Amino acid sequence: MLERYAETKKYLLNLIKELEKSKYVDPYIIGNSMLSEEVIRLEKGDFKIALVAPFSAGKSTFINSIIGKDLLSMDIRAETSVITKISYSKDIKIEITYLQNPKVDILETDECGELLTYQSCKEVLKKITTVRDETNEERIKQVVVYCPLDICKDNVEIIDTPGLFSRHEKHEAITNNIIPQVNAVIFMIDPDSVGEEHFTDKIRNYVQSAKSSSLEEDGRHIFFVINKIDVFDVEDIQKARHELEEVLSGIITRPNIHEVSAYFGMKGKQLLTKDLEIADIQKDRKIKIPDPADPEYTIAGKQILEQNASDIIHFSKIKELEKSLGEYLQSKNKYLITDVMSTIRNILSDTINKLKFEIKEMQSMIKENNTVYIEKIDKLRGEIDSLKETTLKSIQSLVSKRILGGISGHSLQDEISDEIGGQLVDITKDIERELFKRWSKAKQKIDRYNAEEIVQSVILDAEEYLVLKVKEMVRQSFLAVKTIIATLIGDIQQQLDNVTEKLEEAEIKNLGSKMNRIGNLNVDSLVGASMNKIERQFSEILVSVAKDCQEKVQSAYESSISMEKVGGAWNWLKGLFGAEDYEEKFDLYRFKRELDGLIDELTEIMKNKLSESEVSIAEPIVDMSKEIAKDISSDVSKIITNVVKIKQTVLVNLKKEMDKNEDEKEESVAQKQKNIVKVSEISHRFESRVKQLAEGDMEHELSVQSPVYQ
Repeated sequence: MLERYAETKKYLLNLIKELEKSKYVDPYIIGNSMLSEEVIRLEKGDFKIALVAPFSAGKSTFINSIIGKDLLSMDIRAETSVITKISYSKDIKIEITYLQNPKVDILETDECGELLTYQSCKEVLKKITTVRDETNEERIKQVVVYCPLDICKDNVEIIDTPGLFSRHEKHEAITNNIIPQVNAVIFMIDPDSVGEEHFTDKIRNYVQSAKSSSLEEDGRHIFFVINKIDVFDVEDIQKARHELEEVLSGIITRPNIHEVSAYFGMKGKQLLTKDLEIADIQKDRKIKIPDPADPEYTIAGKQILEQNASDIIHFSKIKELEKSLGEYLQSKNKYLITDVMSTIRNILSDTINKLKFEIKEMQSMIKENNTVYIEKIDKLRGEIDSLKETTLKSIQSLVSKRILGGISGHSLQDEISDEIGGQLVDITKDIERELFKRWSKAKQKIDRYNAEEIVQSVILDAEEYLVLKVKEMVRQSFLAVKTIIATLIGDIQQQLDNVTEKLEEAEIKNLGSKMNRIGNLNVDSLVGASMNKIERQFSEILVSVAKDCQEKVQSAYESSISMEKVGGAWNWLKGLFGAEDYEEKFDLYRFKRELDGLIDELTEIMKNKLSESEVSIAEPIVDMSKEIAKDISSDVSKIITNVVKIKQTVLVNLKKEMDKNEDEKEESVAQKQKNIVKVSEISHRFESRVKQLAEGDMEHELSVQSPVYQ
């Protein structure tokens, strides 16, 4: 799925090791670049994919299809109740964290003490992640399965969430804790479900929530999978697709919809990797595929041979989804690759430019008086130092003015607070209108026995609506911050461009020529890193805000519940000793008469609670912006300092060269010319390989594995 990204990453990391060991590439230039920080970001770059689906849509089979292993139980009774993550490790093991207990359990063996296999791991997971044991979701926070899976090698994590719409649904975990923290969300859909009214309402809410939980434009991170194309007719699948597009209209303009057979994808991959014998496929009555020789007919049973593994995968269309998902994830973390590539180019070109400048100056100094030349160098060093200090102060002032504001301008905090305050007014009106509408509809069905259930349903719907609205508000605030930070980086780059010109003027004035471009006064690499920090902070703040909203709704609901003494003679007798029992419930006898007033009161409480949220929402966003601005200032300072260090070192080295005799100088020039040739060869080789990777050699390799790409 991430083959090209993984191949490029591996090549770059190997090349960096080569550059660090090379006697031709200037180590001082490497050491005074941003390469080490960028390598750390590249190595830590991760890809999280969450699977969300209604119960019985075939989610476990789909995950098994993606990973190519029969790992998660496909038993329809084994409904997932615990968040399960799949990550890479050389050995199979299971990590269990608990809700109320800080300890972490690591399971590496089965009940017999044998190392876990995929089969024994599957049996363990069936016990600890499904609703067969009703205590699982009360005890276990999450389960992480570590396996030697190629698809997870490059920090890819696949997250299986509890099924939607079931009685065991973990609404908060799915919509508020998991989705904001992943790179991509896959909504998996059973063709039978799409037209149902309950499904339509719920899926729109979940998709809207997923869209609001990311800063991506128009839900680009959301994928939709219509499963079971092996079970349903083509007409049924197309009908389901059309209905899904109708459901998503107004939410996502161009939804990324794929039609797959998770079952065929899993079986085809297992056959390809020899996890299944051909006899297992031949005995499977579900497996029927178009005849490769004549697609109008199907083949099954003993007609299917080992070489048909790729045909089974092709029929499943699972590779098409993987390709689309891989391309998105690669583009998501593309800046990690491009930043490193850009720095490598700069290191190589800086080394060559430095060598050329040194050669030119050494040839000039032979004809010049040493004392005069040293004076020129010292004077230039002084001017470079002065420019550095002036620039640093100017940029710090620029950052401070934009983020903190001043006498003449609004600060970022003012802008965000004004934005959130204005939006909260609109949200409060929407909440009041929405609660009234839902309550007016719901109260018509109320009787003595269902009153509490209906009110709870209205409040849960209101909570869902509230959280969705607040998420969208926070999202808009973060998008505004992204724009401000991007503008700030652009302003900084403009200042650095001016500094570059001044440095060149100083070099020409003092030495009669400029150093060419030695050292990189460019902040392009800060854009990707800063935007990534904003997105990470967005997910963390979003989880916190959503939880805060839910607590406020719960507080509002609890204020409408009274404590009532439990009836019965025994409780009366216990009361004589001050030990009577009470239970939480609505006063149902009075309740029906007072419901309208209760809902009005609840609405007022929610409005008041929401108005209190302005500071709690704005503060973390502002704090995050200040922290990012601080990081930018620090990184820019390092960039400027590194460039000055390199230029100063060039001048210091030139002074040392002046102490050599003419033969030694000529020998040094010859060595530098040889180094230029060697570094140029490395640069040419680097650009050729980058071009190959960009043109998609990996796509060719994939086409050998599956006819999907042919």
